[in-house]
Amino acid sequence: MKSTLLIAAGLALFTTVAGAQQRVHLPITNQDWLKPFPAFKIVGNLYYVGTYDLGCYLISTRDGLILINSGAPGSYPLIKANIESLGFKLTDIKLITSTHGHWDHVGDIAALQKASGGARVLMNERDADVLESGGNIDWRNPKGRGIIYDPIHVDRRLKDGDKITLGETQLTVHFSPGHTKGATSFTLPVKDGARTYNVLIANMPGINAGVHLLGSPGYPNMAQDFAYTIADLKKYSPDIWVSSHAGQFNLHQVYKPGDPYNPARFGDLAAYKAKVEGYDQAYHKQLAEEQAKTE
Repeated sequence: MKSTLLIAAGLALFTTVAGAQQRVHLPITNQDWLKPFPAFKIVGNLYYVGTYDLGCYLISTRDGLILINSGAPGSYPLIKANIESLGFKLTDIKLITSTHGHWDHVGDIAALQKASGGARVLMNERDADVLESGGNIDWRNPKGRGIIYDPIHVDRRLKDGDKITLGETQLTVHFSPGHTKGATSFTLPVKDGARTYNVLIANMPGINAGVHLLGSPGYPNMAQDFAYTIADLKKYSPDIWVSSHAGQFNLHQVYKPGDPYNPARFGDLAAYKAKVEGYDQAYHKQLAEEQAKTE
């Protein structure tokens, strides 16, 4: 009788937890997220495999592939086609990571991990729980909003300054918080012929619509985090730079499908500095407006 009661209680608890984590469908309103865009070589062993708007990056090494970002839910067939068009196989993917934990960049990690046959997932320690909850819980939804993508087990929780190594390639992890608590940028040296390029995959410090820099209980130090990231990104002088969204690094202005290989198109340092300065100005404008309302 006691065992029966324990089983019943366990089933009731499971039902309650499962009910709290029901799948929720979030419509994709930006059609450029799921618009196909042909894969191409950026420089050396670094490739663009994302969609028209969502930056996804593939790094080939002698020991397999590193994938950065997966796109939004539904991106899997587009990312798969792009990777295969370059002559690679999904089963060659050994490591998967992301610039941050928003659903438009991690939504199909689970599908790509499954297709890879078990690639390890690495994520900033401050966004890892978001992935493992399937997007159910983050700072804006501490009580949960429902699962919005397949939950992803994080094999390694990254810290600022950590190294990600596969084959001859080593990425350095840079803490770039604000956009999410665990937003991350990566730097890596990429050899192309006789030259080695200093490459930056930047998570730009954009403030999403509806987000308040001040007075957000789930992220009370957001304003300070944005200020830190802007100051940090201003220190870089990359030879090549890309980002999480196509518009953030002027992809469609500097490259058209079929253009000849030319790494220099992604090396406009003045354009990089202008982008970061633009985010800085937007940050200070919103901060001043919010501070004025509290006076």
